[in-house]
Amino acid sequence: MEKLFGINNFNIIEDEENYYFFRALNMADNKDLEEGKILDDAGDIVKIRTDRERYEENPENEAPKYSKDAEISLEQAYDHIKENYRKDTNCISLSSNCNVSILYGRGSYKDIYIMVKVPKNEFGKNVFVAGQYLLEEIARRVDEYIFSLNADNRLLEILAQIDNSKTLDEMIKAIETRYTTKEKFELRKAKPKKGISYRAPIIRISNWQALNREQSLERNKIVAKLTVLERKGKMRPIILKTLNNNRLVQTIENAFSSLELIHYGGIGKNEIINVQKEIVDIFALLQQVKGQELKGVRDLKREVIRFAIEGRKIKIPEDSILSKDDMSIKEIHRLANEKDKMENYNERQKFYLEKSKEGAKEFAKIIEKIVGDNHKYSKIIQYISNNCFMIEPSIVTNKNNMGIKLSEAISLNLNGKRK
Repeated sequence: MEKLFGINNFNIIEDEENYYFFRALNMADNKDLEEGKILDDAGDIVKIRTDRERYEENPENEAPKYSKDAEISLEQAYDHIKENYRKDTNCISLSSNCNVSILYGRGSYKDIYIMVKVPKNEFGKNVFVAGQYLLEEIARRVDEYIFSLNADNRLLEILAQIDNSKTLDEMIKAIETRYTTKEKFELRKAKPKKGISYRAPIIRISNWQALNREQSLERNKIVAKLTVLERKGKMRPIILKTLNNNRLVQTIENAFSSLELIHYGGIGKNEIINVQKEIVDIFALLQQVKGQELKGVRDLKREVIRFAIEGRKIKIPEDSILSKDDMSIKEIHRLANEKDKMENYNERQKFYLEKSKEGAKEFAKIIEKIVGDNHKYSKIIQYISNNCFMIEPSIVTNKNNMGIKLSEAISLNLNGKRK
């Protein structure tokens, strides 16, 4: 599991001793910020509080489901991630990919970020890859049940076929079931029609953009075995008070898609690096560069890490597109009130796309200033200028689900590999 899903399999920001992850301050964090609850006398962010801590401050709330001293569990991680989200867990979300952090921070929050430093020799203690953790916990429960089966149990044959599958098609063939009936079909009864072969749903098995082929195959094997045991009535839903494991499987996908990490417990001063949003933009662009394994890319990331740790600031020229506000509210309303809304929607998208491209070019110039006259990075900087996009949530999604998918907007998947 560590070999396939460990943090080093993903496109990360690191130096020799530490990993660096990112958090876009959500609205609860921003409220803490405005009230000075997480600032020191110098005005720097020195801690991030857990949802549970804030939850307990409201006397109208019921007792929290999890105590401060509760150990991390599959159910608590499940309760924290995405649509399952509860406000009384000890989990704090981070991401290893700045493109994702900016998408949240700029699209839903207030465009304020922190870097979280995690020593490599401490990774896995209170910071871990969310998707990997969920898969490990599910695999452990599946393996415990399989170990309890008798050697002659026919289920073992199906489970072995899943384990030996080399492709997605082989796995689907192993888990799908067919059945026929000779009973007379009655409209008001939920029975299959005579003589027709039916397939069981296999929607849980799929290729995921956030995972490479080998990772996707292993993930699917775990989910396939869980599905077989569940449908044979051998395993109850893992999360209590749920009808089946569908939401749990979806939660794994959500965790990998956001390259999410869970920081268990509050984040302290020694872990936090206050960082300009423009620094996060630069890291995001570096994570879009093709060929993340190249030494030059790794070294350039470390140059920017040092820049951030030293507390140096980027000054944006007044005439830069980075200093310009988005399209004015007046202009947006004018376009929205025109007859051809789709045409005007496309005009707005063109504006944001152009801003995204020009923003990347401006940041390429800033990177040049950070590294000085070091020609070692010239090709990388030129690549950013020619091929990369500053994240603009307006061209990624909107309330009507119209827009360019993140993968299309930056032409890479979240592993950092070009499509």
